[in-house]
Amino acid sequence: MAWESIIGQKHLQQMLQQSILSKRLPQALLLSGSQGRGAVALAVEYAKTLNCLSAVTTNDSIASCNACQSCLQARTLQHPNITIVTALPPGRIEQMSDYKDDVIEEIKDQLAEISKDPYTPFRIGSANVIRIWQIRELNKSLSLSTLQQGRRIVIIIDAELMNTEATNAFLKTLEEPHDGVTIILTSWRPERLLPTIVSRCQELIIPPIADDEIVGELLRRGESTESEARIIAACCDGDMTVALEFIHEDVQEIRNDVITMFRSILRGRDFRLGIAESASLVAEHRDKARALTYLRFMQVWLRDARMLHITQSTMGVSNQDALDTLSKFAVAFGNANVDSALLSIDKASYDILQNVSINLTFTSLLMDLRTILAKGAASNRPSAA
Repeated sequence: MAWESIIGQKHLQQMLQQSILSKRLPQALLLSGSQGRGAVALAVEYAKTLNCLSAVTTNDSIASCNACQSCLQARTLQHPNITIVTALPPGRIEQMSDYKDDVIEEIKDQLAEISKDPYTPFRIGSANVIRIWQIRELNKSLSLSTLQQGRRIVIIIDAELMNTEATNAFLKTLEEPHDGVTIILTSWRPERLLPTIVSRCQELIIPPIADDEIVGELLRRGESTESEARIIAACCDGDMTVALEFIHEDVQEIRNDVITMFRSILRGRDFRLGIAESASLVAEHRDKARALTYLRFMQVWLRDARMLHITQSTMGVSNQDALDTLSKFAVAFGNANVDSALLSIDKASYDILQNVSINLTFTSLLMDLRTILAKGAASNRPSAA
């Protein structure tokens, strides 16, 4: 029996359901993986199932009924047994009520969006740290009696964002577990957590969602055409949240820009002008997320070209609606060191995340790609793209 709100991740669903059926509930659980791979979705569904008053069970599965009072409360994240802890905006704050009304309203709106769709990007203003007062409030609440039957679940989203003081306070929470309580940490950067925290948790690593499952979900939502969905799935690294962000981009336009970039770097004498124009095209938006999208599309194009060159088959190629152009590129540059090109793109992604100039980053990258592709060019190649 699958949890309907979860995209893919059947193996993890089975593991979590078995822990409920066998009544071997962890005191602390670490879900290592991004929100878009299902970390928050799995945590919320687990909490809802544990508190369901009429859970539907078989020999090897259990799911919430989605109809009882407890499920209705859990679906809106308004259940008294479910506590959400997440990074909040900075300021001289000692308790939630110290925030201005508009900030509190923004926090409520974000939680409401997550309750509707756990793959929705979770962003609250300039929030970047989980602070010690939040952990102190959590500890205080855990010392009180429950108001409703069921198991208390604490979900700490992006637990790696706890500052030093909060981390130390939380470690004490783990060292002194409470009966009837499960603490779930989600983290897309678990290496940033203290080893002593990780060692006290049962860790489940969340793998990327399969491309076909992301394509199916995008089509189910009616958010894109099948050709666009396949390109998005290939670019989002198994992350549904990233896939949903791509929907707001013009996939065809960006893909065409990427093809133009490859053409520009492979020009003759005036290639420098082409590279400058391409770098300026990306930089003019001054948008890191958009720049990273261009880089992902470049990676997918190169991987498709390599696959087409090696297998001589279009099966598994993401850019199905641009096969003619892709085939010409694969014939011309199929012998290039694609791994080296992909590493250059990875470095460019890192530089952009470190706030290096987008224009400078793309200029340097395109020069590198020109050198790499030129070395692998066939002796009698046709037009590149």
